[in-house]
Amino acid sequence: MCALVTQLPPKEAAHVVREYYDSLSEGRVVDALNLFSTDAVLTDEAGKESKGIREIAASLLEYRKPNSVSLEALEDRGHEVLALYHTGRARRYRGVFSVDRGRIRSVRVERLG
Repeated sequence: MCALVTQLPPKEAAHVVREYYDSLSEGRVVDALNLFSTDAVLTDEAGKESKGIREIAASLLEYRKPNSVSLEALEDRGHEVLALYHTGRARRYRGVFSVDRGRIRSVRVERLG
């Protein structure tokens, strides 16, 4: 079986990223994880890469409690979506997302001063 898959318009990519943060803020880690492609890469603020669903799942465990992350702003930049957010520890971050075919392909996290 072959399905026709098209790349999402940028606004829909931003919707995927918003759903990711909504899921995390509600403690729904499995729902957040379901938004990633199976070969996605998450790079944390220290430059450590988590590759694939298993490693990304492990990196998301700290967000299993509701209200541990809160989205401040989303900016659609065409091929990327930028998200500004903060954690329960009052640390601010920028997430740079690449979304393709309705799935998050990569995330690069940067800690803001």
